[in-house]
Amino acid sequence: MNGNHQFYAGLTDWTPWDEAEVLKMQYGERAVLAELITCTGLLVDLSMDQHTEVRKGVAANPCTPASTLKRLAEDDFCSSVQETAKKTLSNLRE
Repeated sequence: MNGNHQFYAGLTDWTPWDEAEVLKMQYGERAVLAELITCTGLLVDLSMDQHTEVRKGVAANPCTPASTLKRLAEDDFCSSVQETAKKTLSNLRE
């Protein structure tokens, strides 16, 4: 994890500029952060990313809103994203 990952992973007060910076990152960096961040609005945005790795990171993040996890579990075109979202939802219900 690099300095940007550590900074954004620990961020609790997100600004629109912070969110924009994450959205401008390379997809590999977005994928790492998708698993770590707590900003629900940004997680919803990242759940619609064109890259499977990013959506899978969102699907694995327990801070992702349940409605977004449900959408990923049912409607994502990638089976690994669907399975990851189902597993995260299942863990949240326990």
